[in-house]
Amino acid sequence: MADGRISFFVLIAAALISACCSATNAQQEQQPPQWMDLSVGQSQWEATGEDELAMGWDDVPLRPFDWVRHFGFRHSSTHGRNVGRGIPLKGASWRNRPYHISWFLGPLLSDELVDNEVGQDNVGLGGLRIGWDFDYYWGLEWRFGWADPDVQLEPAQVESNSGSFFISDIDLKYYPWGDSKIRPYALLGLGVTEVSFRDAAGINNSATLLTTPFGGGVQFHQTPWLVWRLEALDNLAYGSENISTMHNLSFTVGMELRFGARPASSYWPWRSSRSIW
Repeated sequence: MADGRISFFVLIAAALISACCSATNAQQEQQPPQWMDLSVGQSQWEATGEDELAMGWDDVPLRPFDWVRHFGFRHSSTHGRNVGRGIPLKGASWRNRPYHISWFLGPLLSDELVDNEVGQDNVGLGGLRIGWDFDYYWGLEWRFGWADPDVQLEPAQVESNSGSFFISDIDLKYYPWGDSKIRPYALLGLGVTEVSFRDAAGINNSATLLTTPFGGGVQFHQTPWLVWRLEALDNLAYGSENISTMHNLSFTVGMELRFGARPASSYWPWRSSRSIW
């Protein structure tokens, strides 16, 4: 009799467990996990990564870059992925390919090397950049540029000669709109400018000057790996070694090649078809 009661309770317990499991599975089928967006067939991890950031920052008492809000700046830990301007990216992200190599070309409006004695003609400036967007709103960049301006000497009857202009700097970039197709930015950097020329006495002169480039521009996201860019900078070079402080203005257009895409892997082994933007 006791064995019969035990068997009866075992059957009842098994039935309850089976019913609970069925209800749980049904609920999971009706409400998929938050990281999966079934409407587009892609995971949120693949789409933005912003929820990962939000999950990480929520538990941190003092979040990185939190203080920038006091100066009117933004960061993903406080403002999310974008602010809804400039056509926010969907199905793509600048952070999916955070690294870039680019070239640039444009006019350089040159300042005087020595006030009222040695001037420079306006000339074309070309160069290369390597950069990394470490946040939706912030990036770092190294720039190298060169030009060969003609040097104008006083008195005017002295024959002009060809000089050289090289610039190299590390720049901090700020994108106020975040992860958007049209992305304006402000830039502030620190580096050096090297100039060389021959003066009216025939003496060759060269100097390396501390430089602070500042200005801004705008980037246009054409494809996940191709970006166009317009930029205007004041390449402020501080005077030294008889060379005057110069405001060399540059207006350039450039093309960026983006790379560093996330691998086509999945949290779920049965989802083998995943695309990289």
